[in-house]
Amino acid sequence: MTRSISPLVILFWLLLVGVIAVGLVVQVYQFRKEFSYLQSLKRDEVNYEVVWGQLLLEQSALTQPSRLEQAAVKELNMHAPDATEMVIVKP
Repeated sequence: MTRSISPLVILFWLLLVGVIAVGLVVQVYQFRKEFSYLQSLKRDEVNYEVVWGQLLLEQSALTQPSRLEQAAVKELNMHAPDATEMVIVKP
């Protein structure tokens, strides 16, 4: 006794497999797009860390006491007071 499969059942299964295949392709595409975006964010993070390190080095170089003293003398015409310019105030 052989039983024949209805063409509607075959069409239903083919349609179901087709929908699942399209869904899978869409999911893989979304994953790859989001993974690519994640990689670009990681590259940006590394670049920002490099720039941050450079800024910290520059800040430490600019705030060294000798650099501040040079800037005070050169740009503000400041100098260390001598004995005649000092006033000692007692409490």
